[in-house]
Amino acid sequence: MRITKLYFGLALFVFFALLAWSFSYATERPDKDKSGRVSSVQGTTGLPRWQILNINNLTSWVRSDGEGNHTPNGDNGVYFPIGTGNVVYEDNAVFGGIMYRDAAKTQKAALQPVRINGGSYLSNHGMSAGWVTGLGATAVAVDPGDPGVRCYRIRRDYTAMSQTELKADAQTSNELSSPNDVTDAQVSAILNQYAKDWKEWPVDKGAPYVERNGQPGYQAPLDFSDTFRPDDLIKGNYDEPGVAGANPETPADQVIFLVYNGLDRSKTIVFEASEPMGLEIQKTVWGYKRSDALGNLYFTRYRIINKGGIDVGGGTKGAFYIDSMYVDQWSDIDLGNAGDDLAGCDSTLSMAFVYNGAAVDNTFIRFGLPPPASGYDFLAGPLVSAPGDSGVFSFKRVFGKKNLGMSSFAYFSAGSPYSDPAFANYSFGTGQWWHMLRGF
Repeated sequence: MRITKLYFGLALFVFFALLAWSFSYATERPDKDKSGRVSSVQGTTGLPRWQILNINNLTSWVRSDGEGNHTPNGDNGVYFPIGTGNVVYEDNAVFGGIMYRDAAKTQKAALQPVRINGGSYLSNHGMSAGWVTGLGATAVAVDPGDPGVRCYRIRRDYTAMSQTELKADAQTSNELSSPNDVTDAQVSAILNQYAKDWKEWPVDKGAPYVERNGQPGYQAPLDFSDTFRPDDLIKGNYDEPGVAGANPETPADQVIFLVYNGLDRSKTIVFEASEPMGLEIQKTVWGYKRSDALGNLYFTRYRIINKGGIDVGGGTKGAFYIDSMYVDQWSDIDLGNAGDDLAGCDSTLSMAFVYNGAAVDNTFIRFGLPPPASGYDFLAGPLVSAPGDSGVFSFKRVFGKKNLGMSSFAYFSAGSPYSDPAFANYSFGTGQWWHMLRGF
């Protein structure tokens, strides 16, 4: 049995672009359900299930079972600039591969050797919230109702937030139309959750942290107080929850972490009628408190671990060797009015993008804005051997290897060949296997 780990980094970016195309109107796709799966963002046992990245010029939602960019109230998940028009209706990650029982890859799984796990729309989501304990035959998914199974969200300056910042956070977190609708209880809930997640940051479940003190492992910093403030984390060389690149003095300002898995057959069958692959996914989302270009995007890292704990034949529990694996960023990219969007890709930049097919969008025009463009960029795919080259793995430079880029891109349209596109296949891997597997 082999336990493998796979990391890849992804960024979603948005920018303003006034396009000189002919103007046309189209209606939103009628089959999208925006009717209200309402659930409070705050709570106790196993909550919050949803969390929002709202530190800069956009908002982005995630759910504890991995479903992304769809709000608790069933609405679009990314808005840019904050408080204006929608950019993404919903997105998700999809994983596929060939299952083998042996390391030599001579014995394919007897039942469904090619499998796909993940999800697309909320109604077609095939993963479960929570981590996996054990490996191979002993791997077991935690009860999704465990109090630790939730979306963790930290903001390193939460103790220094102004009332304006707190109300803005509570407004977007509770999907309210105005900061005047925010209650004192909602503000308190925001602060309490930040404090709870900062102290309970689940490093033992894979959550990243910033290493500064030179001691092996994570040592929690001092509690914030009148004499210990966020700036003292860097000045005193304290470890802290969150994400930083090569420079530990430039950490992300807001970070969300969650763990989900694909061990539950009743869930994976819902998505593409696939048997489980036995994967645990550790997802980290982060952004920066900036008003420049870096404030117009957020980053996501997926850490994929082959844990096992599934039927490998004859009722025996274990883990498969997974070969020819592809990872797909699926997205329903509604840019304001969904009916006039156009999609494309830049293979040299590993980037998929959407832009407006007209100079004016009837959503953004209400805010006096030209329609923006948005996209997904694979920043660091899985590593492959590349003598003389270098790549990135777990936020560190690795030599003699390189990161795979985008290998394929496809989109489909609802209603007509050009109306309401969605990224159906934006993946990395080798060859065209995933493209054919998806049936496009």
